[in-house]
Amino acid sequence: MSRRDPSFGDLARLLYTNLSTLPLTELGFRLQPGAEQLDAARRAVLGDGAWRQRAVVRWRVTGETAAAEHTVWLTFVPEDGRPRLAGTSDVPSGPVSPQPVWWTGPVTAATDGTTTVLVGSGQDAGAWLARSRTAAAAVRRVVTTAVDHDWAGGVVVEVPASRQDFAAVLGVDADTYAQIAAVTHAEGRLAGGAVRVVVNPEAARSLAPLGLDVVLTHETVHVATRSVDSPAPTWAVEGFADFVALQAHPAAGDGVAAPLLRQVREQGPPSSLPDDARFRAGRTDLATSYAEAWLACRYVARTSSPADLQRLYAALDAGRPLSEAAPDALGTSAGALVRGWRRSLVRLAGP
Repeated sequence: MSRRDPSFGDLARLLYTNLSTLPLTELGFRLQPGAEQLDAARRAVLGDGAWRQRAVVRWRVTGETAAAEHTVWLTFVPEDGRPRLAGTSDVPSGPVSPQPVWWTGPVTAATDGTTTVLVGSGQDAGAWLARSRTAAAAVRRVVTTAVDHDWAGGVVVEVPASRQDFAAVLGVDADTYAQIAAVTHAEGRLAGGAVRVVVNPEAARSLAPLGLDVVLTHETVHVATRSVDSPAPTWAVEGFADFVALQAHPAAGDGVAAPLLRQVREQGPPSSLPDDARFRAGRTDLATSYAEAWLACRYVARTSSPADLQRLYAALDAGRPLSEAAPDALGTSAGALVRGWRRSLVRLAGP
């Protein structure tokens, strides 16, 4: 390591400490071709021969069957005839790439061998592990047919130290998911790579314990089904996750549907299942869309069976349209399914 930039020593020690304490089962850096010149201010510190270079870091932690890959930037200087690492923050302007959580600041880990949590400063790793383990157990008890065949039964949960670090892990602007408590995220460039739950610590702190348990169970369903890669319509993806989470925590269902049912009383039931655009972050009707999706899945489970709901989800997850999936999984047409769901909303809404 070069000492030309005195401030890099603390950052290098931080990264070393993080990597030394994480429950890693795989770690590797791969430099990419092509060196890039630094700006004048950095060359004044490091010398004209310094450069930055893209690298791909591949890493996996205990409990995962797949690795994550991230793009990072490393800065080098020539010293004694060899390149030495001199920085990790000389990132070019342009779109932001998702970062490993241990790249953003101090991280503590806890694992039970199947479930692993990686938390930033200010977070209680033991408490997050207990909640995450409970969520994974709830999903294992319920989700069978719909589960991704590579799911090992656990989950990796990342809780960055701040909303800014949360955004850095996702590679988005800090305001993009400001009101979202957690996101299930495919980490990196690999098809079939690691899928983890990333928690927004600021939004999570505003939740009651029951609400946080529902969120973690919901997101763990997404991990189990690998919904980030699914061609299924979003109403099925989100509705099924809510169905499992609210079945595990039924008390949390009180009031979830209230805005939707009030709308049904005033305007009548929606004419169709919510389309994918209705689930974009920032939508003012997001809660209503989630309620529609949850009640659609609950309707299927109650009028057919929970097993039939999972068969329907598996068919949609395989890329089949609802017009084909509904007859095969439920023995009814897509149109009859939607009509029955609409009638059930009217009954729930009451006079």
